[in-house]
Amino acid sequence: MIPRPAALHPAHPWAFWTFLTALALLTPGLLHPQTWSFLSGVDLIFHEAGHVLFMPFGETLYLMGGSLFQVLLPLALAGVFLWRGEGVSCAALLLWTAQSLGNVSVYVADAQARLLPLLGDDPDSHDWWQLLGSWNALAASHTLGNLLWFLSIVTALAAVWTAYIGTRFGSTGGRNA
Repeated sequence: MIPRPAALHPAHPWAFWTFLTALALLTPGLLHPQTWSFLSGVDLIFHEAGHVLFMPFGETLYLMGGSLFQVLLPLALAGVFLWRGEGVSCAALLLWTAQSLGNVSVYVADAQARLLPLLGDDPDSHDWWQLLGSWNALAASHTLGNLLWFLSIVTALAAVWTAYIGTRFGSTGGRNA
């Protein structure tokens, strides 16, 4: 097991306001995840990488792997910063996780209509159309998409709280590590 750092310094007092500025810039993407942003392009890269990483584990995980990896990567990195006691860095990665969840929510909700532009020209290559169709659950695509969007908002609120705690009480959340 890797030892946790013995002592961590508090975050800079201006870090929370910097975080809130970043949140304000990302808010349109969080509230309207169907809009394209720089992070959407980053998500797309990790989405496609997820398909490659999950390919050996069968068709279901291959199809889900893109969406899973684009959300789990920033979430895992947030966990690393949380473990290290770096609240503001954790919060920034939670914001990315929230934005990515929002993108996935749009993709899932589009499963029935398949109107989103995909990398290929074939609308039948839509991951969530294939998944939900194979489970006879296409009718649930909007409900599932709305649930993921709700989780993205909850994750964004958790990011704000994490940034606040990280700056108000120092990186360790008020405790020595």
